[in-house]
Amino acid sequence: MTGGHITPAMATIEELLARFPDWEIVFIGRSQAIEGQRAQAEEQRLITGMGLRFVPLVTGRLKREGGIGALFSLLKFPVGLVQSVAIVTRERPSMIISFGGYVALPVVLVAWVLRIPVVTHEQTTRPGLANRIISRFATRVCISFPESNKELGLAGKVEVTGLPLRQQVLHPPKKNPFPVTLSRPLLLFLGGSTGSVSVNEKVYEALPNLLTRYTIIHQVGKISAQAALTKRDVLPDDMQKHYLPYPYLSSEEYSYALHHASLIVGRSGANTVTEIAIAGKVAVCIPLPWSANNEQYYNAKFLKDAGSGVILEQKNLTAVSLVDVINRTISELKTREASARELSKKIPRDCAARFVNVIAKEIFPQPS
Repeated sequence: MTGGHITPAMATIEELLARFPDWEIVFIGRSQAIEGQRAQAEEQRLITGMGLRFVPLVTGRLKREGGIGALFSLLKFPVGLVQSVAIVTRERPSMIISFGGYVALPVVLVAWVLRIPVVTHEQTTRPGLANRIISRFATRVCISFPESNKELGLAGKVEVTGLPLRQQVLHPPKKNPFPVTLSRPLLLFLGGSTGSVSVNEKVYEALPNLLTRYTIIHQVGKISAQAALTKRDVLPDDMQKHYLPYPYLSSEEYSYALHHASLIVGRSGANTVTEIAIAGKVAVCIPLPWSANNEQYYNAKFLKDAGSGVILEQKNLTAVSLVDVINRTISELKTREASARELSKKIPRDCAARFVNVIAKEIFPQPS
């Protein structure tokens, strides 16, 4: 298994181990949270925490934009290919399961050369460059949204399975794992698996205003963890207890916060948007402006079109605009929550099982 989207991978692992406990799963992934920085990637911690072997891979992104950074990144790609050859030939897998992104690309190419079947999953409505290439070499392509097939143009080997979701997200814990009673409306700020430094900075500026009304759980990412604690420590005592910053939320913490939040604010990756939708929640989305193929904007638009989401573009993001849009959305909460509940009814809950069905059919092909 390989790829940059860890939460659907974890959901798939849960389903695989439940149905095929004798299968051995090895995960090939990045060891750094952000290319060129030393912070450990969360997937390594999460995968090893599930009792699986994690094999680190160093490779480069394929970037459409130019510049010296893109060149240096591209020069790492041959390194990734050589490492992938070594890893795949050593592990001798029956199948490669890809969750896309630049980490998965060299692994999939090596699998194709060695005639190892590849099943890949595309989470977003608008696939990025790496995933478009991966899809060409994959045996089967599974997608979350039907409109992704228009982007890929791969009639015959594409199947709509939906997005695999972790069981704990679908079934939140009853006990509050946080050291505060949720007596106020809860805001859950999410910056993606690595945290969003640019969004975090505006949140810090807005804290004195927001903490007069709300309790805030803030997933800041490892890079911003110390900065968030510093910001908290200078707040008045009555505000400090209502601001809970975390480098990363455990599955239990995330699920509880997701299902008990009045409003979710943050980036709009496909996994986050789908989990917000299935929980029947209202969100303020701040799409990552440089996401591949502008995918985060279109993910956010999915919630906006349903009436449960508001889009605040990063070019318009200030502490003042953030507070304003949060307060306005909270004032509209009753109407938006009704839309969110309707959207939740339309999101399938068995997507991990559907995806594993495709995997099993490739490993155990039925006689024609």
